[in-house]
Amino acid sequence: MGEFWRKYKTVLIILMAVMFIASMLIYRQISAQGKAAEERKAEALFSKMSQKQAPTQPDNKNGQSSALKPQKEIIVDIKGAVKMPGIYRMKPDDRVSDAINDAGGLTVKADENKINLAQKVSDEMVIYVPEKGTDKVPEIVQASGGGAVTPSRPGTSGQDQVVNINTADEQELQNLPGIGPAKAKAIFHYREEHGPFKTVDELTNVTGIGEKSLEKIKPSATVN
Repeated sequence: MGEFWRKYKTVLIILMAVMFIASMLIYRQISAQGKAAEERKAEALFSKMSQKQAPTQPDNKNGQSSALKPQKEIIVDIKGAVKMPGIYRMKPDDRVSDAINDAGGLTVKADENKINLAQKVSDEMVIYVPEKGTDKVPEIVQASGGGAVTPSRPGTSGQDQVVNINTADEQELQNLPGIGPAKAKAIFHYREEHGPFKTVDELTNVTGIGEKSLEKIKPSATVN
């Protein structure tokens, strides 16, 4: 045995070293595979927990959830004394002031006292900004479903204007024949409480407005 060892000592040492290295490599590989498997399990568990905890957006009265619906796009036509007149796309909550800002702002000649900057925009609305000292106002056809922000002509009465009773503020409502501050406030509060008017005839539901008043108002009022 001693003679065998002396004769093959070097070979046996090399063989043992190779076996040791091979064992270490196999052990590391098995450990790495086990660690990767554990990481995959942990990631899967975390993903499931995240999905369960993710908040949902209710979109109806029953609290049912679904993807957020895109906001309706509003398109307005901006004319007059603005730096970049043209067609602009707006959001439902935007105001006339936002539309004018998108159009580059007012020019130095603009008369901002003759427009309602706080009015909400509506689809197909025409926004006309007059120049200072201008008496003539162009005729702007009011599109279906939209509104027009135009100044009053000097010397004209409310009967010469068409007022959208769903978008007009209290001051604009007073352009309707027979409507003073008190009735304008009543119309405004009724609309805030009950929602937009479906027809002009619904004005008779407002305190202080009867059938006779309605007949005078109808030619000058619209809900579109």
